[in-house]
Amino acid sequence: MRRMSNDEIMSQADQDVLFDAMILECLDEEFTKINVLISKVFDALPEAGYTPHVDTGAEIAERLYILIDNGAVYVEGNMRRWRDAAVKLPD
Repeated sequence: MRRMSNDEIMSQADQDVLFDAMILECLDEEFTKINVLISKVFDALPEAGYTPHVDTGAEIAERLYILIDNGAVYVEGNMRRWRDAAVKLPD
């Protein structure tokens, strides 16, 4: 469970839904480097009512890997090498 900015508790399932939505919202049909995407999502979380913490970047990456594995996001390159790989929404 994660604490939100207004002291509410967010379940892991709710956090996953939020992160997935934010990832997809920050993507389009153009390739974006994974490190840039993670930064965009991280920076957008406070506006969504979520206070990022020290592990938030890694948690965003884990959700991104799941979206890639499920075909919701297309990856070019090794997804574990954030600076070398790029992602986009499928055509």
